[in-house]
Amino acid sequence: MASDTQPPRPHRLQILDQLGRRKSLPDDPEQYQTLYKGNADILLLGVGPNPSVVTDLLQDREDVVYLECPELARQKSAAVHAALPMQWRAISCADLEHSGVSGRTVLFYRPGLSLFPDFWSSVLARIALQRFPPPKVQTNSVVWLPASEQRLLARELTWAFTTQGLTVRHVPVNMSPGETLCRLEDERPGVFFSVNFQGLDPLGQIHGLLRRAEVQVCVWCVDNPFHLLSGLRSAYWKKCRLFVTDDWFIPLLVDHGATQPVHLPLAAAEHFLHPDSSLNAEDDWSDLAQRMVFVGRSVFPGKERFFAGCAIPRELDSAAEAIMTKGERPDFAWWHRHLSMHVLWPGPGVRQIGFAAEEFSRRRRTAYLLAAQRTEKLTVFGDTQWRSLLPDTTDIRPEVDYYGPLAQIYRQARSTLNLTSLLLPHGLTQRHFDVWAANGILLTDRTPGLNVFDSRLTSEIAFDTPVAMNALMRRLNGDSSLCNDLRNAWRDHILKHHRYTHRVATVLETLASPAL
Repeated sequence: MASDTQPPRPHRLQILDQLGRRKSLPDDPEQYQTLYKGNADILLLGVGPNPSVVTDLLQDREDVVYLECPELARQKSAAVHAALPMQWRAISCADLEHSGVSGRTVLFYRPGLSLFPDFWSSVLARIALQRFPPPKVQTNSVVWLPASEQRLLARELTWAFTTQGLTVRHVPVNMSPGETLCRLEDERPGVFFSVNFQGLDPLGQIHGLLRRAEVQVCVWCVDNPFHLLSGLRSAYWKKCRLFVTDDWFIPLLVDHGATQPVHLPLAAAEHFLHPDSSLNAEDDWSDLAQRMVFVGRSVFPGKERFFAGCAIPRELDSAAEAIMTKGERPDFAWWHRHLSMHVLWPGPGVRQIGFAAEEFSRRRRTAYLLAAQRTEKLTVFGDTQWRSLLPDTTDIRPEVDYYGPLAQIYRQARSTLNLTSLLLPHGLTQRHFDVWAANGILLTDRTPGLNVFDSRLTSEIAFDTPVAMNALMRRLNGDSSLCNDLRNAWRDHILKHHRYTHRVATVLETLASPAL
């Protein structure tokens, strides 16, 4: 008679990984991967939890040296390593430089990388680059930019770096460590410049290769930096040259281990300075001359998946609603204080703060648009969800190409309304720069980020409440002379201080200073 009793599940060694999470270590032979085939001698990277498994794999190899992650070794019992063959020798990272090690066949316990990525990404980079000949070209005048030419900011950064005499190479945003290694064999650039960690992997393997190859790694956090960090499982970001569009995050990033984060605001894209170049003979935006336009999505892209499981406490929801009616901003900083969440990395916990800020961004944006259409004819360019949020707005049009007619829309509209996301307490948007560059008129909510501009200019176009916004709309609609003066003064200010050449100059100045 067959027994219904299931065989006992195998007991697996459990440890705390680099981020303090309890993990089980798999011990089947398939966890060991041959990284490089060399001579008959073996370099074992990570013993694994069960010495008998790896000794069986290497039973016909007499000369075996092994490297273990020190933190993992500390958590294992002494019996694990004592069970290894006596002739096997433990080595340190410093021993990897010895010529006898570089020629060995390399066997890697693969789970180690996800458990202790900072240690193993550095080790793997060192071994990989040892086995490659010196690069064919090594130059500090080359910048690797992980982006396609069509991706937002790729054109602007390419142009700005080029005007500084640098050569830009576009590399894939999903580049694998193997492809990175092949590219490094051909060329060692001076700088790897990533927007929002594009081109870098969550475990830090690509960063390890680039730094081992003496490439300076820069990351420009255009969006909320802690949202970006929530997807990383390695602390390599602390060693990057970090740039942030919102300076509110700088002290918080330093508290979490970042070294020398630098404020780098957005800037005006060049094609907005020449709006006629994007004019299509078939486009006619003359009907916007008596209308205010708003350009933007109704919802955070991928919001449901990114914020899965997040909720707003009822009492804080009411408190945030109350301050918002007074013209105050329940932004990321406000929610950070009131949710009392001090450790924002590692892990996705910070998304709880972001969810609340994003939800109130949506409510606030909708309230201002509803108020605006009571005073002005309003045209919204965005997604179809605006129809349910703004049921009385008849003129809702599809999203427009950033590199297409948008410059003409900004230029020909009576005015453009900007409502800054609450995810960035001191943030700005592209509209703060592009509308003026296109010779348009911008009205914007007041945010601390406006302090990068001349205060005499911002005082004329910023508002704190829907009532103040409508008063400002009526004032500008009735004073064409003031509008012309603002257009000229703002455009001149943007040209002198807020182009992407100015931002790249800041980047290069930062890179010229020694890292801490």
